[in-house]
Amino acid sequence: MNSLDACAGRALASGVFVRNETVCTKTLYHYVELDLLQIKATDLPECLSRKTKAKRVRQHKRQLGRSISERPAAINQRREFGHWECDLVLRT
Repeated sequence: MNSLDACAGRALASGVFVRNETVCTKTLYHYVELDLLQIKATDLPECLSRKTKAKRVRQHKRQLGRSISERPAAINQRREFGHWECDLVLRT
């Protein structure tokens, strides 16, 4: 077999293990990385190509200009002509 996922699937399909007696494929690959199994990452072509990207959350997103929620309450009454709202994209 070339992948741990195929091994886990075959073990379940053949009835060697039931679902609650096995670990998920991600855990098996983690065991390989920690050298808890007798195989190496170089033995598994799938393991070498599995690269997960960490999710990046922007903590300091720049705010350009004022938000539309900061406009005066009198504008929402729409009694005066000339108060417009629009979306604008600036390319720098």
